[in-house]
Amino acid sequence: MYMDWVKVLLSLVIILLYIPMVFMGANVFFPKFTGSESYYSAYKDCGYVDNPNAPQAVWINNATCQEEQRQAQIAFDMEKNAYDGNKYIFIVLLNLVVLLFAVFVSIEESVVIGLFLGSTLTTFFSTWTYFETKSKIGFGILVAIFFITIYFISKKKHLFLFKKEKK
Repeated sequence: MYMDWVKVLLSLVIILLYIPMVFMGANVFFPKFTGSESYYSAYKDCGYVDNPNAPQAVWINNATCQEEQRQAQIAFDMEKNAYDGNKYIFIVLLNLVVLLFAVFVSIEESVVIGLFLGSTLTTFFSTWTYFETKSKIGFGILVAIFFITIYFISKKKHLFLFKKEKK
């Protein structure tokens, strides 16, 4: 048995370009909450005093300040989660389109394999990355990708099988 290593290499090139392209595209079209803005960093000093003899007003001021910051972080996290849900939908929708393209368009086998593996791996990594978004639309698209993947494997499994060497 032999494997067409050129086909494997070309598929690998497509995969290695496809995955970062999709994530870079998501950050280009959804730039908010990326880089240093990806986590809540607006904490302020509440003047916490570790002195049981401090006046009651200091304790109340400190507790109020901490509660305000906690509420601000919760609001930030909720807004970021909703935004990341949209970013996740963008990624899996793009992967769905590419997967459908790989299933229904007749193109070079190595390209089909690269697009199939690139879209499924990117879907996996994006689901892992944006798991906390709990996107219902994203989940629906993920289910569609799952069934199209099963269809793809059933229809085009010959692309992944070893071929017997002819003597």
